[in-house]
Formats: sequence, C-alpha cells, structure tokens
Amino acid sequence: MEFDPAHIVLAVLAISLVLFVTDALRYDLIALGVAVALAATQCLTPEQAFAGLASPAVMLVASMYVFGAAMTRSGLAERIGERVLADAGGGERGLVVRVVLLSGLLSSVLSNAGVVAILIPVCSNVARARRIPVSRLMMPLAYGSLLGGLVTVIATSKNLAVNGVLEASGAAPFALFEFAHYGLILLALGALYFVGPGRKLLPEGRLDESLSEHYRVPEFVTEVLIEPSSTLINRSLADADFFETHDVSVLGIVRPDATSVLAPGPYNRLRRGDTLILQGPPNAIVGLRERLGLKKVESTTLGDTQLRSADVRLVEAVIPAGSALVGQSLDEADFAQRTGLNVLALSQSGAVQNNRFAEVPLDVGDGVLIQGHERDVERVRRSRELLILDDEPVRRPAPTAGITVAVLAVVLLVGLLAWMPLSVAAVGGALVLVVTGAVPVKEVYREIDWQTLLLIGGMLALGEAFQQSGLADELAERFRGVTPDPDRPYLVLGALMLATAALTQVTTHIAAAVIMAPVALSIAQRFGVDDRALVMAVLTGASLAFMSPVAHQANAMVMGPGDYRYRDYLRVGTPLTILLFVAACALLPVLWPMRAAAGP
Repeated sequence: MEFDPAHIVLAVLAISLVLFVTDALRYDLIALGVAVALAATQCLTPEQAFAGLASPAVMLVASMYVFGAAMTRSGLAERIGERVLADAGGGERGLVVRVVLLSGLLSSVLSNAGVVAILIPVCSNVARARRIPVSRLMMPLAYGSLLGGLVTVIATSKNLAVNGVLEASGAAPFALFEFAHYGLILLALGALYFVGPGRKLLPEGRLDESLSEHYRVPEFVTEVLIEPSSTLINRSLADADFFETHDVSVLGIVRPDATSVLAPGPYNRLRRGDTLILQGPPNAIVGLRERLGLKKVESTTLGDTQLRSADVRLVEAVIPAGSALVGQSLDEADFAQRTGLNVLALSQSGAVQNNRFAEVPLDVGDGVLIQGHERDVERVRRSRELLILDDEPVRRPAPTAGITVAVLAVVLLVGLLAWMPLSVAAVGGALVLVVTGAVPVKEVYREIDWQTLLLIGGMLALGEAFQQSGLADELAERFRGVTPDPDRPYLVLGALMLATAALTQVTTHIAAAVIMAPVALSIAQRFGVDDRALVMAVLTGASLAFMSPVAHQANAMVMGPGDYRYRDYLRVGTPLTILLFVAACALLPVLWPMRAAAGP
C-alpha cells in the first residue's frame, strides 16, 4: 500500500508539533527525528534529508557563535553597554529607550540570547545605581534584542535558516543588509512604544527589598544553638554527615565570641555554644534538633548581613540560555559539591521556592540566591553556568577585543561587497579568532549551540519536503483565496505573519520560519510577484514573540531578574505585537513592491 507523500509530510509535521508543544523531547532530537522520518519514508532521499546539516546556513550560524563568544570573553560588549547606559540622560524614560536601542543594535551582529546575557548584569547594576526597579529595564532589553534580529541577515539563526530555504529552492538569498532599513524602522517603533504606553504598562518591581526578603530567606533558614549535651561538639562538618543526609545545609557558624564562619568548609570544627545557621526542610531540621542536642534561637532576625562577610558573598544569579544546568536539578548537577556554593532559594516563573527546590529541573531564566566564598562565585561566573547579578564593576576589555572587532568588520565588509559567500567569510573569520586566541581552541566546541545547529539542519529537511510533496503549493492556493488581487497584498501578508507568529508560539522561531518560507515562495510563484515582501512577512511573524516568556529564550532569560509573571508579557507584549503587525503590513508592500516580478 502506497501512501501519498503529502500525507506523510503532514503526519510528520503534526507529530513534531505535538512533541514541540508537550516538550516531550529536546528540539534538536525532534528535528533530527523529522529528517530521519522523511528519509525512511522516501519522501526525501538521504542526501536531501541530511543536506541541511552541512548547509552554508548551519556553518554560518556556527561561526557567529564563535564571534559572539569572542565578544563576550573580551568584555567589549559589556563595556559598551555600561558606557551607554550609565551615562543615559532623561531619567527612566531615556534609560529605557537606550536599553531598547542598544540591545537591538548589538543583536544585529550578535545572537539575541548572547546580548541579553551580556546586558542583564549591566542593566541590574545601572538600575540599582539609579534606584529604578530592574523590572522597568529587563523586558525592554529582551524585546529590543528581538527587534534587532530584523536588522541584518546574520542577526538571528532564523534569518540564516530562511536564507538556506531560499538557496535550496533556487531563489536569491537575502544580502547582509538587504532589510536593514525595515528592521531599523521597527526597532525605532519599539523604542517609541516604550517612551509612551509601553513604559506605563511595565510592572513596578522591587526596589528597597533586600535579597533575603525577596527570596523569603527568614522563613526557611533557622538558627540553632549547640547545647552542652550535643554530640556535635568537637566534630568537623565532614564528620557530622547528619546534615547532608537530611538535605540540610550549614550556611554559617556564629562563635560564642560573636565571630562568624560563613559558608563553612568540611573541616570547620564545631564547638560548644556555637550557633549554626541551617537551611533545609523544616521537618528535617526539627528532627536534627532533637537528635543532636540543638536549641532553636528565636531572637535573631536573619537577613543579608548575617549571611555574608568580607569573603563570603550573597548574590542573585540567573540561568542563561546554553547553561549546562538547563534541564537538570541542582541535585542532579551535584551543584553544591562541584562549586562549593550554597543555593538558598529558587525563583521559577515568578514564584519563590525554598523547600525541596534542589530536586526541581532548572530552566532558562530561573533565578537562584547563592551564598559562597568570593573565589567560588567568580569561578562560576567565568564558567557562564550562571549570570551573577551584583555590583562588580565592568572589567576593562581584553587585548583580544581589537582583534575581534577588526575580524568582524572585515567579515561584514566582505558580505556587504559580496566578494565571496558570507558563510565562507564567516568561517574564515572564526578560524582567525581561534588562531589568535580570541576564543581558545578547547572552548570553541563548548561555545557553539549544537542544539540550534541540529534544529536548523533537521527543519530544513521539513521545508524541502513541503516543496517536494506539493504541500507548499496547496497552502499557497489557500492563502491566495484570502485575497485574489495582488494589488491589495495587505491581507495575504497579514495572514502569512499571523500564521507564522502562531506557529512560533507552539514550536520555535526557527521551525516556524523554515516551515512557512516555502509557502511564501509558492504564493509568490502563483501570484507571479516578487517573493521578498512575502518572505519578510514570514521573518517578521517569527519575530513577534513578545507575548510569552517561552516564545523566545531572550524573554525567558529576563523573567527571573525582572521578577515577571506570565501576565506581564501578555500585558506589555500584546500592544507591541499589534503595533508592529500593522506597521509591517503597511511597510512591506512599499519597501518590496509585489508587482516587481513578471506576471504569472
């Protein structure tokens, strides 16, 4: 029994959508599964199914990760952010506008998530210095980075993936700055939105609240006194394994002479009259008090000052995109033993968890309150497993900053003048950065987001199958029914944008763009018009990810530091989405007239 290839492709699409929505598998595994299924059912040849993994788009995306890593390691982007934002005039309004424009312009040459990771600590420091709630800056930061993705071809992975679809179909790919004027107009509109209604809709977050108050530390941290009858006297913490067995952490030891040992190590010895600062499940602490001869201390109010000292820091941190902690719990990652840091609380989706949070899988944007020695905090900062939010001054750019800027400028110039394919120039530039030490050889493979590369490669196979099976033509015919008159393109452009934006909410911006780009090409062919406006409608729809924290990693990363709830994204993002949708429908036919191509 033979199956219609179109039905097979539809079934593969439906199954992949279910997997995307339910998070049953990682995105890269879903995409690889799509390519395998299409090859196994002979909808595509093996060469066609796996061609995307070796496409110029994938190589270009990998190269841009190397450039982003070089920029981050050099400290140049962070320094630029600190200079631009620290001197911002015009009060809060001027600062918000600068945040939007700065993040957008940086995101035009660096990845959205990378720019947000660089600027989150900078915005946090500036907000603290200006005494402005950080919630007033984090959402503009994320939204600005998303708008910057429409300024250049290399700005986001979805742009490069769509270029891969265009090349595979025989259409002309976008040049490096071909839609820069359009992207800059939308970025300016986004900045103006936050001058007026957008800024009024931003939530008022915490300002004078301390870290321990925000994370409700006093409710879940207990002080106990070692009584004369206690079995802990003269024992080291390594010997007293009762605490670890019961998931109780010793955050500090206060000696009878009022000296403190915070974040004590395994060899710190306990004495009679010591007061222990314990964190853990209340029932476990009650049980330990009864077994070990400990008396609860009622008089002291715990706060930031009791949990940090000259050498021990109490800081807030955020799980960034690409962190090895994503998808793992603190227990599974062996975080405390591996880093030497105590995690006092977890903030996830706007809710603070103080009990059994070490067993909760971590996600991008989760906030954690950590306590530890300065050397351990700095080691974690350098590993980039966590973004540390503190008052540390921005470091001076490394000597490699000049090399990175020079190589990036050369790659952009080559792309602008079309001296060679952009992918070739980018790979060559990445090699120069590695050879010159801007990115150490041993770090290169860790800096590349392999999940994104596999996602692009697998979804390019689905886009090819859409064209081969005739599904793209069939969907194009349905879209054509929306408006049969190419002189009135607004409806079809709007329909394409809405369909892509809806698909983005349930999959990823890359998958949505790759699936809808062949449809846009087929519509252009059937109308006999130029494809540019239609493909740009797809790219725009995939960028309208403002109404949910899960629609894009940039949104998720600011959720914890901004102390946002889901409803905040809906309230602030919906008017912005409508504004940009209307603007795009008006601009696209003007900037790329749909009568430019020959008639059908």
